[in-house]
Amino acid sequence: MSPHSDYTSIELFAGAGGFTLGFEEAGFRCLGAIEVDPVASSTFVKNFGDRPASLLGPDTGDVRKISAGTIQKHLRGAGVSALDLLVAGAPCQGFSRAGRAKLESINSRADSFVVDDRNGLYVHAVRILRDLQPRFFVFENVSGMLHIRGRNVAEEVCDAVAEAGYVVRCTLLNAAWYGVPQIRERIIILGARKDLGVVPAFPARRFHAALGRGHLSGGELDRRNWRKPEYFVDPRQLPSEFPAGPAVTVSEALDDLPAFRAHLASLQNGHRYRPLRTEFPAVVYAHAPRNWYCLKMRAWNDEIISSRVVDHFCRWTPRDFETFARMKPGDRYPIAMQIAEERYQDALAWWRQNGGKYPTRKSYVPPYPVDSFPDKWRKLIPEAPSWTITAHLGKDTYSHIHYDPSQARSITVREAARLQSFPDAFQFAGNTGDAFRQIGNAVPPLLARELGAAVRAVLARVDGRAERSHVVWNAGWKAMLARP
Repeated sequence: MSPHSDYTSIELFAGAGGFTLGFEEAGFRCLGAIEVDPVASSTFVKNFGDRPASLLGPDTGDVRKISAGTIQKHLRGAGVSALDLLVAGAPCQGFSRAGRAKLESINSRADSFVVDDRNGLYVHAVRILRDLQPRFFVFENVSGMLHIRGRNVAEEVCDAVAEAGYVVRCTLLNAAWYGVPQIRERIIILGARKDLGVVPAFPARRFHAALGRGHLSGGELDRRNWRKPEYFVDPRQLPSEFPAGPAVTVSEALDDLPAFRAHLASLQNGHRYRPLRTEFPAVVYAHAPRNWYCLKMRAWNDEIISSRVVDHFCRWTPRDFETFARMKPGDRYPIAMQIAEERYQDALAWWRQNGGKYPTRKSYVPPYPVDSFPDKWRKLIPEAPSWTITAHLGKDTYSHIHYDPSQARSITVREAARLQSFPDAFQFAGNTGDAFRQIGNAVPPLLARELGAAVRAVLARVDGRAERSHVVWNAGWKAMLARP
């Protein structure tokens, strides 16, 4: 499916490598990644090996301290004199709505997100862009960039990219439109160097998804919010192709993964359960893939193939397993609290009648208030895409509870990776929390693949080979969608 990898790229803020995985599938050759986090750096090397222009880890991977000259030196060492693409997915916690609330809670300041150092990291990406002058630029971040205390930070990034010598376009894309089983909106900014004489184009929607409240609102997409409305492309006006089919659902995405109930057996038998990789080796799939998505996750391409399931175990939260089982798909924390309270009252009634060990309330009911963060707990809906996978999964997986009551648990690392469209052969370094955090921070590889195809099509048109690239890519998608 992939064209020859003759276009080159470098990724800033690479994380685990979601952009790299998708762009390489679209026909780019990633020469290197720049990432400061040591665990994410290890994940990148584990999956992509040592790339000649990589700068990884806290000593060398801090974008704030890296010059374009350093990157150019590594490029020359790789035999590359000019770069086709620079990709940047800067950390987004300071821009996201959830991140703002968390910062305010931690720092007891209503404007903590405004002064968050991570909000200014895009400046360093633009600095490197200005000095490096690749042919194309891709920037990704959360939709919260559109509204930061009256500021449209996305437009500020567009202005900076334009001043660096690029024709700029910005839009809001949903990962579910591109085969990812997740409602995940992200700001995408594309820049084509002015001497190319082209305007960047966004990928057509492949799937359609029903979006709930808070997604693609008219207020957020109003071009009057832009001083320079020519930057903004209304995502509702993006074309659909093939025609677009329904978005991939959670049950479709997880269909061939085996059920996991070892935590319930441990609870029943009184055995010690430890949520560690060493305790749960690879297991076989439940059955052969029954849809194109499971097939893609098991065989991403001719080289990235999985025959067994790894990282498939849940967190040990025995107080809440029965509450999980009684929740219905879509239920949130207030309902979970009602169920937990009912369980506690039932236990009290049993104790009054039969005696024995007194049931304490904390053994049944979580201590968090009901009137804040109702999405802190939420049970997945099998017939719909998941809601956004976030980095907070690294600390708390209750926001994504498995829909099957017989499994009564939060999702596993592998299930989270599936919902983010990471293939099963992809390996995550670090502990369980590290893996969840990296998955939540990543760009979904299938979304990245579609962006890569759109960028490649523009570059191929400039180079006089657009028709071949476009035909190969669309033929590949049609072949995938035609599979059972």
